[in-house]
Amino acid sequence: MTLDPNSPIDCKAAAERMFDLLDGELTADIEQRMRAHIVGCPHCFTVADFEKRFLEALTKARAAGCAPGALRDKVLSQLRAVGFSG
Repeated sequence: MTLDPNSPIDCKAAAERMFDLLDGELTADIEQRMRAHIVGCPHCFTVADFEKRFLEALTKARAAGCAPGALRDKVLSQLRAVGFSG
């Protein structure tokens, strides 16, 4: 999605670009506008906070290797069945 540099970011635009924000993949201008929206919108703030904490937990769990091999294989199998190729 391309954002108009002169239009404010609304909840729909924030939701569509949330992971880009959390992954540090936005331009400085769009990141600033996203953060301004999130700070002023209780719903988007809650979503962003949850997603950030969820991604941090996934990173920690992955580093710890806490999933049994069989579970990991089953999850990857299911993801591949729906088209995931990573």
